Amino acid sequence: MSVTKNNTYLTTKIAIKFQINPLQTIFLRKTRNFASYTDKMRIHIFNPENDMALADGRRGYTAPANIRAYRKRNWRLPYKWAAPDDIVWDGETPFKDYGITDYSDIVICPWGWSKAIVHELEQAGVPRGLMPSDTRLTQLRTLSSRETTVAIQTELGLETYACHTIDEIESILAQEHTGRTYIMKSPWSSSGKGLMTTDNPNWHQWAKRTLRQQGCVTIERKMQRERDFAMEFALDGLGTCTYLGLSVFDTDPHGHYISNHTGPEDEKTRTLLSSHPDQAQTLTAIRRYYIERLPQMAPWYKGPVGVDMLLTPDGVINPCIEINWRMTMGLVAITKQ
Repeated sequence: MSVTKNNTYLTTKIAIKFQINPLQTIFLRKTRNFASYTDKMRIHIFNPENDMALADGRRGYTAPANIRAYRKRNWRLPYKWAAPDDIVWDGETPFKDYGITDYSDIVICPWGWSKAIVHELEQAGVPRGLMPSDTRLTQLRTLSSRETTVAIQTELGLETYACHTIDEIESILAQEHTGRTYIMKSPWSSSGKGLMTTDNPNWHQWAKRTLRQQGCVTIERKMQRERDFAMEFALDGLGTCTYLGLSVFDTDPHGHYISNHTGPEDEKTRTLLSSHPDQAQTLTAIRRYYIERLPQMAPWYKGPVGVDMLLTPDGVINPCIEINWRMTMGLVAITKQ
């Protein structure tokens, strides 16, 4: 079923009682605790290379020089949401130098989890038992793949495919989609990277390389964008999902992330729907859907989730561009409010 301007599917099919945690304000503004529902001291790590580390999949992954430099310049970013007694790791200091003797009251909170960050933290002296097991890391890598997101997009009536061979891609594009432009995506990438459109003459070469490196290419119909936005959530690992706020952000013509808008929730909603105020009910339905659906996808997951979406010039909302099972810049923007 298609997602139309009336969003009939979202507003009638998804009949879920909308619950907002009454402690949300305390959760967001006082504890700033996006990584776990606990009063333990947290050690925060800004590892923006996370999605590339997931794509690589190895413990010994090394990010490109420009990404390593970006991380080094911005390692203090978690101070924006860290509690006063928390530690923000600079990526270099051995953990013994922080004077920690008892790790039983410590929670490790990276930007995102991968085998690479676990290996890096182990080398710095963090006990392995404080971090996700290899099984959990494998599950999280699968969960973070756009191939997994395809199931949710299909459930929401979006025209999306996961392909594992070049023949599959060519077959889909040849069948009934002549004249349409599609976006191809690698399973793991971030900030609008890892994308290719079918009107680019190099798409075939790009698809072959991505299939060889990551084993899959997802395909979805390209939609015109009036606004990019996201909804930010937090899961407690016990089946509860809390809505944290709306993120409205700017991208370049290729869909690459530029920056976020800040401000109160109602102000961001007015900005987003300035030309389409009739879609307010649709936003509520989408929010309800994810509050119910995200814990079903990963009942064990504890931490932040950001779901990217877009609004077209004619008022159609695409409710699932991708799902980020990690910290996001949208959630950082919420902390500035």
